[in-house]
Amino acid sequence: MASLLAKPCSLLLHKSTHKCFVPFSLGRSSVQSIRKSEGFGARVCPGRVRISVAASSDDGKKVIYNTEFGYSRKDVLIITGGLIALGYGLYYGLRAMGMEAGYAGNWVQLIIFMGICVGWVSTYIFRVATKQMTYVKQLEQYEEAVMRKRVEEMTEAELSDLANEVEADHQRKLAGRAPPKQE
Repeated sequence: MASLLAKPCSLLLHKSTHKCFVPFSLGRSSVQSIRKSEGFGARVCPGRVRISVAASSDDGKKVIYNTEFGYSRKDVLIITGGLIALGYGLYYGLRAMGMEAGYAGNWVQLIIFMGICVGWVSTYIFRVATKQMTYVKQLEQYEEAVMRKRVEEMTEAELSDLANEVEADHQRKLAGRAPPKQE
């Protein structure tokens, strides 16, 4: 039994070398390399900013904490306590309305369970509808990194040509004209 637990625990204690934002990272990368590689405050989803707090561990390595609600033990305990309090409130509310204890317990279990299931499924449907799934985020990050690399490799002349082309396209859009057809 101990050998079964040793493997997952060793994976949890393994120090990651990834240079990306994660809710909790013990990686070797510094905040500066994260800022350079992913962009500080990297977009999690439109209109939502991820706030990260950096701290130093005992061995001098940087640790990054995600401070969004729901990503810490304290938040999980608050949510759990709220669900338990909701269950007690529903139970005693149904009892006060005259329902028998067994039926009240069954209804509370059904309401809490269905509420959690519908709530969880609705978050998934929302993420699909707004294209905030992990794959879409990874694809966007990859495309952005490729474009950044291409821009870094461009010469000054190519950059100025690109800037002129973007400005001309912007002016055409403002004027409401269709772009000229290329032959």
